[in-house]
Amino acid sequence: MNSSDPGGEGQSARLGESRSRLYRIFLAGSEMFERPTVSDTFRIASSTVRAISSCTVIATYTVKLGELRRFSGEPDAGLDLLVAAAAYADGVLPSTDGAWRYVLFLAANSAQHGCLIIRSKEPASVEDLFLLSALTRPTGAALATSELLDRERRRTAELRKHSEAQADMNEAMSNTIRQLGTRQRVRDAFATAVASGGGETAILEALRELTSRPALLQDSFGDERARAAPEDQPVPRAVLRPDAGVPAAERPVQEWCASDVRSQGQLLGFVGILDEDHTVTDDDRFALEYASTSLAIELSHRRNLAEIELRLGRDLAADLVSGADPEGSRVRAEALHYDLSQPQRVVLARWVLPSPKGIQTDAALRHALAALQVPALLSGNGDSAMAIVADDRGWSRLHEQLTIAFGSPKGSIGVGGCCTVDDLPTSFAQARRALRIRAESRDPYGLSNHDDLGLLRILDTRDGGAEVESYVQEWLGVLLNHDRAHHSDLVHTLRVHLDTGGNYDRTASALVVHRSTVRYRLGRIGELTGHDLSDPDIRFHLHVATRASAAIRGGSG
Repeated sequence: MNSSDPGGEGQSARLGESRSRLYRIFLAGSEMFERPTVSDTFRIASSTVRAISSCTVIATYTVKLGELRRFSGEPDAGLDLLVAAAAYADGVLPSTDGAWRYVLFLAANSAQHGCLIIRSKEPASVEDLFLLSALTRPTGAALATSELLDRERRRTAELRKHSEAQADMNEAMSNTIRQLGTRQRVRDAFATAVASGGGETAILEALRELTSRPALLQDSFGDERARAAPEDQPVPRAVLRPDAGVPAAERPVQEWCASDVRSQGQLLGFVGILDEDHTVTDDDRFALEYASTSLAIELSHRRNLAEIELRLGRDLAADLVSGADPEGSRVRAEALHYDLSQPQRVVLARWVLPSPKGIQTDAALRHALAALQVPALLSGNGDSAMAIVADDRGWSRLHEQLTIAFGSPKGSIGVGGCCTVDDLPTSFAQARRALRIRAESRDPYGLSNHDDLGLLRILDTRDGGAEVESYVQEWLGVLLNHDRAHHSDLVHTLRVHLDTGGNYDRTASALVVHRSTVRYRLGRIGELTGHDLSDPDIRFHLHVATRASAAIRGGSG
């Protein structure tokens, strides 16, 4: 062909332009696969359409769940319907503004992935349509790749999520297994402690070993029952019982982590572990709660046994003050580990109820006597309680201990005289008299001991004179017995001597005896009674007793 031919030059130019546009499509495909995302793919495709034709892309669609969905372009419901009606076949789309519109579907791997809506003023040439159709292949493949990568990313994200969930689950399972193991060790430790027969001490020691913290048990009054701590470790004073009168927000920071010990809703005590630095763990709290449960069973069992003993003791105490058979009573007392062979007293207590601590009188008296380490047989009902106790100590602290137990000093105590088991009814009557005298006095709250009442005993005549006789026997019994046995007249001599103000001459004159005889008789009286007749108090009681004896026996006054 002659190169100077004008027709040949035009054909050569068109061929070069076609190759250039094909190369542009090749570059577009390469660029699409560098970053195969939907937005980048459509952006590259749109710029390539403008480069290889006179058309522009006015809308793009993707296929989601088998349906075409607009990805870009101005909303146009009519266009959406036309695209759907095309049924994935390339072709011209009707237009209302006279422009030419065409749909190019994007397929790859026998699947549709979207479409391009192009527009121009004039219909595209056959060659332009060929090139545009050629562009759809790399575009569809890029969309397919993008979808594949998106699926892989989602799958990877799901796998990562499942992996993280599995890791969390494994960690949670590991923690659960560890916790179950720890709690099983706690159960085993307390089961061993309970089975050992060591009681509350063994349970506290198990709690200390499990938590590596000192442990403490207090009763419902807040008094310590047992503790478990190394001998060389100082343990701060513990107040495990909360003060109900102080709001929780105003209570001081506690150095102990504590738990109630309850059985069937009844408070039996408090158990706690030392927590000075407030670092108690959940495992420590579980051990503490399990210790509380174990102690509740132990203390409840002991309380049931104690209640049986209390019932038996209450029945025995009531029988003893009613004059029950002493020998049979001794056998019953031995079964309760109480010794009736030593001297006894009866103690009566009556308190104003309800008390601040809500405790009954018999429980408070039992607690007070236990604090004083006094064995006792107790009986009680409502605001009054009775105890038969061994007469081996003073009773000055009993009212103080009961005040602590009740949280109130508003109560009276009467203590009967010392006696053998046979005379407990007498001691009971004396305790009632002492209690009545205290309650009717100007200071009704306190303790009155029969032995300390003195003349007050004979001023209380509500017993028909029995106490007067008892008073006379206490001060003159030895002399009365001596007079009966030796036909002497020492009681009369003593009375006359005291009536004359202790004057020997007047006494001798009244008795019609020598002065030396009076001295002898008074010396003999001192030897027999052991009383110092120069003591004003003793002279007073002897004078009252001689007058009372004369009145009882019909002597002249």
